[in-house]
This record gives sequence, structure tokens and C-alpha cells, in this order.
Amino acid sequence: MTLGSRHILISLALALVAALVVFFAMNIVAARERTVLLERTAEAHVSSIMRDSCEQDPRWFLAGPRVSRPPLSERQMPDADVLLPRPSTDQLPFEIFAYDDQYSPSSSAGPRFPDAFKRAMRASASLKHISGDFDSKVGAGLQTAVATGWTPGPCAILLFRQQPAPGRTWTQTAVFIGLFAVFLGVGLAATAPTGARMRTLSLAARRSAQQDYSEIVRVSGTDEVGSFGALFNDMAADLRRKTVDARDREEALRRYVENMTTDVGEPLAELEQRLGGVLASRADPAIAVAVKDTHRLAMQVRNNAAVIRLRAGADESAREPVNLASVVADLVADRSALAAAAHVTLDASRAGGSAVVQADRFLIEQAIGNVLDNAIIYNDAGGVVRIELHAYDQGHRVSLLIADSGPGVSDEEFEGLTANKRFRGDESRTRRPGGRGLGLALAREVADRFGLTLDLRQPTAGGFEAEFVTRQ
Repeated sequence: MTLGSRHILISLALALVAALVVFFAMNIVAARERTVLLERTAEAHVSSIMRDSCEQDPRWFLAGPRVSRPPLSERQMPDADVLLPRPSTDQLPFEIFAYDDQYSPSSSAGPRFPDAFKRAMRASASLKHISGDFDSKVGAGLQTAVATGWTPGPCAILLFRQQPAPGRTWTQTAVFIGLFAVFLGVGLAATAPTGARMRTLSLAARRSAQQDYSEIVRVSGTDEVGSFGALFNDMAADLRRKTVDARDREEALRRYVENMTTDVGEPLAELEQRLGGVLASRADPAIAVAVKDTHRLAMQVRNNAAVIRLRAGADESAREPVNLASVVADLVADRSALAAAAHVTLDASRAGGSAVVQADRFLIEQAIGNVLDNAIIYNDAGGVVRIELHAYDQGHRVSLLIADSGPGVSDEEFEGLTANKRFRGDESRTRRPGGRGLGLALAREVADRFGLTLDLRQPTAGGFEAEFVTRQ
């Protein structure tokens, strides 16, 4: 959830709570004001004129805006209570009803006296008036009972009733919605500046990250947001320093390895070829061991250089069209001395033609060389290493197979070889002597980098196979 969404939810919750509190408080105050106004109106009606009007004609007494009320002359006629229509019982906005000291209505239009009022007035003789609500056809109304003191008689108590205002429900709803909207607006307005500053800080931090944290994040203010911006700038500066140091160390290491490749690897390769020439003229086991050791050291230097190149520019490795047939030819010529020392024959008769991949020639050559070295070194004396290169699908896919006739590996060793996915540089120390792990992880990583797959197989007839195949 974003900070803006969180601010909106918090503003909604606070606005709802505040609107409810204010709405109920306004209703309580308004109800109190209506009660006080009705009580004062009731007290004002306790007068001699009202008493005379009530006591002269108690059966017809019903003060308020009544309609169809017969005039006094007609009400005083004989049998008027039978012949004339009784006062209407329809509830009107404001009504006054008279009751005797036994709480009985003097008019047939008078409602039943409220039981709660009756109990309260009987419990306290000094109680002059009491107020409360009543249920009407249009909602809850307000009523007040006043003890007039005109006892005994039919007008000992007057009941004043005030109907609720029409459309009060809609008015209350509109008031609540208005309060909610006001408080929500205030909440959003209060949180908007902080949210805007946080968004500004987030965008600036993202831009700074895209520029290797070289851009300074500028956030005004001395509050927590400003402090966070200053903290980010401090962290970015420290990260820039560490990044620069890491790049400097990486560049120094890269140059060191490249120099080692030139200053050590190439002389070792030349020494290997010279030893191979000596071995060709004189079959001496000591010279064969020297050839193998020299080749191992040279390949270790070249493998380290390959790892540095992979790590320094994982996705920026130079890509160019590389003819695998040319690579195989160079590798076969370079491994001739090693093959002679191991009494192994290299068969590259099926590795001609043209099979091109887009790759870094140094890395792809090192990957194939590692696999070829394993096939030579771990083969049996008198064995053969077969190299086959094929291009198909109009040259878009290639297959390079390197197979030896050696003893192969156990199932446990094979499982370990296929599980080793990345070159760490310590394979020669962690695997047992004579194992094939050295260089295979690097070969697999280089193959994956350039759209190839390195498949390892153990044929049922014996030996070991490694195949580079274009990934589909």
C-alpha cells in the first residue's frame, strides 16, 4: 500500500469519527434547545385566558392550529356533543391538550397521558413540568407536561406537543454528509503536503539510484521527511564511495589477471609447446608430466581471466560472430602436446565447415577448451577424443560434441557434475583428485551466457560425452 493510499484511508477514518461526534453533539444541543423552547412556551400559556378557555368548554378544548372546529355558539347548543363533529385527532405541528388531576383527557381528541410523566408527577408534588419524546406518524416529536395548579378541575395539567419538522431525516442526512465531506477535505488537505514531499523524495531517490547515486536528493524542511532525505544523501554518498572503491579494485584485479595471462599464461603455453616438441622426439615420462603440469597452470590462469571477464561485464561481454570450426582447429593444435603426453588421439575429422555463434571468442574458446582438457586428461592411455561439429536449421543452430573413450564416472560423481551450475574458482580444491569438475562449471556458465546449453552424458558403451547445443 502506498503512502498516499494510507493517507486517504486514515483521512476517511478520522473524518467519519469526527463527523459522527460532531453530528451527535449538534443533535444533542439542538434537542436541548427545542426542549427549553417548548418548556418556555408551555409556561407562557399558563395564563388566566387559557384557564377560562379551558374551563368554560373542557370537552372541546384543544388549542393549536385545528381545522373544522365549530364556533362557540354552536358548541353551546343542546346536544352539541352529539350532533357536532368532534375535534380532529390528526397530529398537527403544535398542539395543547387539557387533563384533570387524575390525568384523564378533557377532550376526546386528547391522547393518553404518558405513563412516565404520570409516575414522575405523582412521585414529586413540587414537579411543575416534565419533558420527553413521543412517537408520531412522521417521527419522534417533543412533548412537555405542565402542572397548572388549576385544581380541582378539568385543566389541572396541560400537555404540549410539537411535531418533528418535515423532511427532518433528509436534512439530518445532508448535515452528516456535509460534515463528513468537510472533515475529509481538512484531513486530505493536512496530509497532502507530507504525501507530496514523500513522493518527491521517492522520485528523487529513484533518479539518484539510476545515476549511481550521483544526484543529490533535495527535500526542504526540518521535520522527519527532511531528516530522511538528509539520511538518504549520506547513505548515497557512502554507497558511491564504496562503489567507486569496488570498481577500482575490480579494474585493478582485471588488469592484474590480464597481465598474468600475458606475462604468465602465454609463456606457459609456449613452454608447453616446446616440451611437446621434446616429447615427440624423446618419449620420456618426466617430460609428459611436465607438459601436463604446464598446461594445468596455463589453463588455471586463463580460467581466472575468464571469470573476471564474466563478473566484470556479465551482460556487456563483447559479442561477435565466432566460427566454432576455427575455434576447434586452434584448440586441437594447442592441445596436441597435452594429447601426446596423455597418449590420447584427437579426432576432429568431423569438425569442419562453418558453424557461427554470437559470442566472446576468448570466453567461448575457454569453455570448449575446458571440456576438451577433461576429455584428454581423464581418458585412458591409447584412447580417442572425438570432436564433431554440426550446423543445421539453416545455420541458426549448432551442435558441438566432445566425446572420450575413457572410463567415465560413477553415478554419484555424475550427479555432482550436473549439479555444479556456476564457476567458483575452487573446484580443483573441493573435488577429489582425478575428478572432472574443474572447468565444467565455467564452461556451463559461458554457454548459458551466449545462448548455448552444455549437456553431459554417459553412453552405455562407456566413455563420457559433453555437447554444446544452441538453446531453443
